[in-house]
Amino acid sequence: MSDILSIGGSAVAAYQKALGTVSNNIANLNTVGYSRQELNLSAGPPQPVANIYLGTGVAVDGTRRLYSEFAESALRSSYAALNTQGPMADYANRIIDVIGSSKVGLASTLDQFYASAQSLSGNPSSIDLRSKFLRDADGIAAGFREISGQLITIESDSKAEIQSEIGKLNEYSKQLAVVNVQLHGQKHSASQPPQLLDQRDQLLREMSKLTAIRVNTLENGEVDVSLGNGGGKDGIVQGAEVRPITAVFDVSSPSKVEIVIDPFGQPASVPGMASGSIGG
Repeated sequence: MSDILSIGGSAVAAYQKALGTVSNNIANLNTVGYSRQELNLSAGPPQPVANIYLGTGVAVDGTRRLYSEFAESALRSSYAALNTQGPMADYANRIIDVIGSSKVGLASTLDQFYASAQSLSGNPSSIDLRSKFLRDADGIAAGFREISGQLITIESDSKAEIQSEIGKLNEYSKQLAVVNVQLHGQKHSASQPPQLLDQRDQLLREMSKLTAIRVNTLENGEVDVSLGNGGGKDGIVQGAEVRPITAVFDVSSPSKVEIVIDPFGQPASVPGMASGSIGG
């Protein structure tokens, strides 16, 4: 007959591990990037006794991450779309503040200039009206210079922020390549440590905040990451290989920014990179 003590012992051991998994989930409730885990249980192999088979208790098959690849992909797309709006709104508001500012804006200065011009046109021989007209004209010129300086500052800030965000993306790519190397030792993602897969997914989320990415997940959990809409030339992470990106600014046309992959190897331009904080 089945060993009652052995069956009871396997149940106690299995549910101790299940309670440990639940405790770990609770402990990591606020841990960034943590995915809830679940213990997989299965019936122990039956034991033949005479002409029948009797159960031998419960066995622990491993730990499973409660993970949805579809939900992760949708989340990354949402991150890219949401983070596009922030920089656009910030810089637009800064320009509006400059143009519409009572101290820097030209509305009141232009009104004063036109009033002086109208007064001078009625009495062009007046020395006082001529002097006032010239002072108001100088005021407009000074206002344009001030606005130009403010806009140049905004342009410089935007370029510096683009370079900073690209630096973050390159750093995340390096970290993801290290994770890929650690994942390479297993053949199936189910055999990978859950914490390592959590680290992989968190890096992908951070990258998607910077720009829209395309992710190809291999059977063992490794990922290849690409940018833009090109065909094969826009990969930035492939296994342990990382291709850095950089921004090239057009001096003759400050509004144009070209994103280039692998600028010191086989450079390739990324068309349509208009999502995430970099695109914004």
